[in-house]
This record gives sequence, structure tokens and C-alpha cells, in this order.
Amino acid sequence: MFPALLVSRLSLLRPKSPSLRLTAIASMACALTACESRQVGSPAAASAPAVPSPEEIKKQQFHTFVTRFQSILGNRALEANSEGLTGEVRLLIKLNRNNEVFSCETQATGLATANAPVAELSKKVCWSAVFPIVPGDRLNKDGNVEVVAPLIYVPMTDIQRLSMQPRYQQYAQGRYFAERTLMKSPPGSIGVVTFEYLANKQGRVQECVVNLERHRERPEAFTYDNVLQSRLTEQCKHLDIAQMPGFSVDETGVSRGAVAFEYSPWMAGPRAR
Repeated sequence: MFPALLVSRLSLLRPKSPSLRLTAIASMACALTACESRQVGSPAAASAPAVPSPEEIKKQQFHTFVTRFQSILGNRALEANSEGLTGEVRLLIKLNRNNEVFSCETQATGLATANAPVAELSKKVCWSAVFPIVPGDRLNKDGNVEVVAPLIYVPMTDIQRLSMQPRYQQYAQGRYFAERTLMKSPPGSIGVVTFEYLANKQGRVQECVVNLERHRERPEAFTYDNVLQSRLTEQCKHLDIAQMPGFSVDETGVSRGAVAFEYSPWMAGPRAR
């Protein structure tokens, strides 16, 4: 992964209780495996692996959650940053007991002056992402949790930016379709939608096939919806994609392609809540 963005650590805050701070992923993994490493070569360890305690299981589950959360947030911000913005911001993400995002706010980190473009990009990334399920013991008495994620956008070399172009385009095309379809009326479920289209050289869609699938992070929240699929198919057939990033036609003057993105009830941001 290119060093274009770092999620340096995550904190899960509970009202009126100490915050739980995490160091970088590598340090966390080392801390969790240090005990096991010291047992290498021990006859007892080789013959009878230690059964993890409930507390150790909780720690490992939390570590897995943090690793996935950082990966999702970091990769999404990386793909969304096609303009090469740099800076640092603290992203505050609030989720409810159903693991639905209901707030995405930013704060200056104190290490740099306020950077409005970086803050706006970070909030857009937050609202469009689907995160893993928060461990139940991390929720507060109201069933909510706040995740604090410091994001650091650092410069990329020309070679790195060039190699990122396919991912920039994939994200931009997904955003283009999302803004013209599902973001107008977000669904009540979570999943991944794929639009397979055929358009003329003017960008007018002639044919479109829509598929709905489960999201790997939230498969239990998926609902196969024929009405939603039909609505999206009709919306797709009325799209003009001439201005979509990466639009092109073949030698016969036809444009063929597939655009996929994840969807959720909160994908349109606070205006849809």
C-alpha cells in the first residue's frame, strides 16, 4: 500500500469513562503475540497449546476490528484523494447499536492548521464507507460508540500517483453513479451494487443490467430487493455518462463497462438521516 494516507491510531470513546487508545497496527500485533513468541521451543507449549482466556479472545476480536476499520478507512481515503491533497485531520465517527454511521465530523489535530479540503474529503469518505461490526462490549449505555481516527495525507511520487490511476477512476465512477442513483434515495439495507452498461458515443445509456450482492463486512444486513433493483435499472437507462471519469468508446462507437460501489442507509450523509 502506498504511503498516501496513514490511520495512525484509533480510539473508541465512551462518555464518562477513560478512552481506549491504540498504537499502530504493527505494535498492536507485536504486543498480542509477544507471549506466544516467548514460548517457542517449550515442550509444554508444543504438546498442549494454551487455550485463550475470554479476555484474550476479546482483545483479539478488538484487534481484528481495529485492523479492518483502519484498512477500510485508509484505502477508501486513498482512492478518493485523486487530487493529491495533503494534511492531517482527526475524524470522529459515531455509530449506533446497529452499526450504522450517524455522524462524521472532523477536528484539527493541533499539528497542522485547519485544512478545509482535507476535512471535507475525510467526511465524504466516512459517509460512504461500510465498517465492520463494533464489538458489543465497546458500546456505551446508549448503545453508541465514537471512533476517533487521525488521518494523515502525505505526498505521493509521480510514479505512485500514476499506478493509482485505475483505483482513482474506479472510485470516481462509483461516485458518479451513486450520486445519480442511490444517493437520491438511500436504501434501508447494506450491500454492493454493480451496473453493467452499454452506451452510445454521446454517453446515453442504451442497456443496463443491475446486480445486488452482500457486503463482505455486513452480509447479515443485506436484503435482496426486486423493487430496488428495478428502480436502479430504470435510473441507469436514463443516465448520461459522457462526463463520467474514464468514459470512452470503442472503434464501433459503443461504450461498455461495469461500475460497482457499496451502499448503505447513511451513504447520502447527514441530510438523509
